[in-house]
Amino acid sequence: MKMSRSLLALALFLSLFGCSHSTNDTKQSDTENEQMYEGLVATEKTLPVNFYEIAFERETTPLFQYLIRKVVNQSEFEQTWDFYELENNIPNVNFTEKDVLFIGIQESGSCPYTIKEVELSSANNTMTVPISYLKPQEECTTDASPRTFVIQIDKEKSKKVERLVVVQSGAETNIPLEN
Repeated sequence: MKMSRSLLALALFLSLFGCSHSTNDTKQSDTENEQMYEGLVATEKTLPVNFYEIAFERETTPLFQYLIRKVVNQSEFEQTWDFYELENNIPNVNFTEKDVLFIGIQESGSCPYTIKEVELSSANNTMTVPISYLKPQEECTTDASPRTFVIQIDKEKSKKVERLVVVQSGAETNIPLEN
């Protein structure tokens, strides 16, 4: 009985904080990058095999999980690309001017996420990453589908960033950025 109440509570929570917008288009291809943040290098529906064991998890509900990695050179980039199990060709990044962040999350299979803009605040050494629905849906499935975003940021600004604030479904999550 306790299990069914927990599942009912989870279903209620997901229905309240899941997708609540309307449109009929439900597909996102990894080639729709032009609709996303201009610093987006790549996005794919994949995560490392051990995501659940190593991801940062919020301590309060919603219990979102994130796997963030910052890379500063080509060798690290290739290793991290493989670690996140990305399948597309590795894009070119000018590591003399840019650093790259890998952001692994989970999304609804019917309501894919996007990053439209990233804010850098040098005053408090924070980078804010708002994650929103690519094409809002009337109803979203409650599955946990993988998604990795690969974004580039200016190397000089990146040096000052100590933490990320991921904004997802109205919840802000502070994540320390390990260099």
